[in-house]
Amino acid sequence: MPFLLRLFALGLMLAIGTATAQTACRLGGHAQSGPRTTAIVELFTSEGCDSCPPADRWLSSLRLAPDGPVPLAFHVDYWDYIGWKDPFAQASFAVRQREAVRRQRGQVAYTPQILVDGADASIWASPARVEAALAKVAARPPRARLSVRAETAGDILNIELGIEPADVLASGVGAFVAVTESRLESRVAAGENRGRNLRHDHVVRELAGPIMPERSATDRHEMVIRKSVMMPRPWKRPDLAVSAFLQDVCTGEILQAVRLPACSDAR
Repeated sequence: MPFLLRLFALGLMLAIGTATAQTACRLGGHAQSGPRTTAIVELFTSEGCDSCPPADRWLSSLRLAPDGPVPLAFHVDYWDYIGWKDPFAQASFAVRQREAVRRQRGQVAYTPQILVDGADASIWASPARVEAALAKVAARPPRARLSVRAETAGDILNIELGIEPADVLASGVGAFVAVTESRLESRVAAGENRGRNLRHDHVVRELAGPIMPERSATDRHEMVIRKSVMMPRPWKRPDLAVSAFLQDVCTGEILQAVRLPACSDAR
């Protein structure tokens, strides 16, 4: 085969291989919780806070695995007043943080703040203490099994959460569904991080919950909760993931969690 023809054939094979790789992973699928309790790691952060980028990087470094912790980055809006409006911040996330602080009888919400299992865990700079906190959650027998399915229909993401047994929701426990996006970047033009390029992973774009059905609905062995989320065009579909968890709204304890990974997790 002439050299140019071989070169053309090689290029065609590479193009086909690339196209196959790009279409092999689509947003959606199915995931199920494992035999251990999975921890939720919540980071409350802001692009207006110059202490936050190291914590953002730490959250990005967490090992993603079926039995690993579920990372959630909540961008709060109370730093916006100093001149930079965080494009990922939502006022409801600051409310969630203040509720967590009140549960622990704290006085002040601050950034960066990290919660493990709904409790303050200012330990992210110590890998050994982080592992110990996560291992403590994993050693707890799970009180429920979760499954999550997702599929797209145009700009709509349809999510189905299965909870077993259903009566786990009958005593002050709520179900939450979060859609997160990774590989986000900002060029900050004002505030404490002015002039910096910031990168974020596991940023919560949408949080639904607590979903607490009527007591009569928990008589069944299994409960299915359905939620539809509109996906604005700026959201990058391959970088979206879906997480679900059960949380005691009085104590903050996480009963179980599951994460449907993003396509970009494997990159």
